[in-house]
Amino acid sequence: MASEELIQGLNHALNREVSTFLRYMLQGASIKGAEWESVRQMYLSEVTDEVGHAQYLAGKIVMLGETPKLTPDLTPPPSDVRTMLKQDIAEEQVDVAGYMKLSSLAEQEGLVDLKMKMEEQAVDEAGHAEEMRRLLG
Repeated sequence: MASEELIQGLNHALNREVSTFLRYMLQGASIKGAEWESVRQMYLSEVTDEVGHAQYLAGKIVMLGETPKLTPDLTPPPSDVRTMLKQDIAEEQVDVAGYMKLSSLAEQEGLVDLKMKMEEQAVDEAGHAEEMRRLLG
């Protein structure tokens, strides 16, 4: 049985991932113009990655004996592409910190597989932020 802090953290991460894939889907659909095509493609390709993160988290919450709780952030994304990228870089950095905290909690609870997966997801989110910084210029 996992601690309440770990379950709450996993649910928080789940909701951040669901919010992110919804935001990226909308942002990818809304970006226009040849100059931003690479950004549009990046957002659309990241949707699948974020869905995969959410699926893992939901499944892990269930395997730990709890029920996933969804309350995604449905705030409309910005329309300016530069603003999108800057905000999403900041959000990815928050996710990295969150996954590292979850990794530490999982290690304390002896959940080695979860510890490693949270570190893997932190690395993935850090890579997203790096790609966005590159696209921002």
